[in-house]
Amino acid sequence: MILVFSLPCAGIAEETYDWSVDKRFKDNGDETITDTKTGLIWMKKDSYLHSGHWINWFESVQFIKNANEEGFANQYDWQLPTVEQLTTLYETDKTNSKVLGKGMNIHVDPIFAKEGSASLWSMEENGNYNAFGVVFNTGKRFNSSKKSKFRKATRAVRYLN
Repeated sequence: MILVFSLPCAGIAEETYDWSVDKRFKDNGDETITDTKTGLIWMKKDSYLHSGHWINWFESVQFIKNANEEGFANQYDWQLPTVEQLTTLYETDKTNSKVLGKGMNIHVDPIFAKEGSASLWSMEENGNYNAFGVVFNTGKRFNSSKKSKFRKATRAVRYLN
C-alpha cells in the first residue's frame, strides 16, 4: 500500500493576474496595468483619482516627478505620455465609466480605475503657452492652455523594459 500526501509548500505564493476581457491588458496587482499590445505600463489610476483634484499641464509634470521620487510601484522611470501613447488607450467599443459617474463616456478598457478624467495631458507642448492631450470620449487630441485645469488630469506611463 502506497500513501501519497500532498503538503502545501509554505512561503510559495502563486502569482495571479487579472486580465482584460480581450487579454490585451494585465493588472499587475501593484496599481499598474501592462498593455501587451504596446509594451507600455500605465498607472491604473489617473492623477485625478490619486489626488481628487484636476491639474494643469505644469502640475502634470510635477505629478510625474513625484511618482519617480516616491518610486511608485517600485519604479523610477515614469513619464508623461505622448499623444500617440495616449491614443493607444482609446477604444471606441469599450466603456470604462462616465466622467464623475455621469456625462461623457470614457472609452478605455474597464480594467483601469473608474470615474477618472476623460481628458489627459501629454508631454507634448504647443509653443510656450499650450500643450496637447487626448479626450477619451472621442479619442481626439486637444490643444489647451497649460494653465487650464478644467477636468484635466494625466496618467503616468513607462516602458516595460
